[in-house]
Amino acid sequence: MKLIAQLQHLDRLDRLIRRKATGCSDQLAARFGCSRRTIYNYLKTLQELGAKVSYCDQRRSYYYETPLPGDLHGLLYPGEAGEEE
Repeated sequence: MKLIAQLQHLDRLDRLIRRKATGCSDQLAARFGCSRRTIYNYLKTLQELGAKVSYCDQRRSYYYETPLPGDLHGLLYPGEAGEEE
């Protein structure tokens, strides 16, 4: 997968996590059209970028204990006002 596509997926995942609207890893994989392993790799990448991501069984969603230190969407799309999915 190309780097730009990966960054776009990371941005989309970041926005879903901020809204606490990810669903479980299987649901995310279906939504993104990828494997569960790829979702885990995206989550690991977000953690390597400085975020602390956890999963809530009650909400059935991933959430940030510590969010990303910067605005990933703003870096990818400088001129947009953080449009939601």
